Amino acid sequence: MSHFDPLSQLPEGFAMNLAQNPAALDAFGRLPGQEKAHYTERAHHVSSKAEMQALISELGNDSHTL
Repeated sequence: MSHFDPLSQLPEGFAMNLAQNPAALDAFGRLPGQEKAHYTERAHHVSSKAEMQALISELGNDSHTL
């Protein structure tokens, strides 16, 4: 059985920004695997620091993840 582990594929910038935002880190940790994969894929396509910060902010403020 193949299992996607999004944590092993986190872009470094995404992981670093998550570590600096406890709300976003907690929200990401609570997501089901498919949604983690979605955020991980989005993080792979970020092209600037501002975009990464916006993604992290969105995750930290996303009320359905809490």
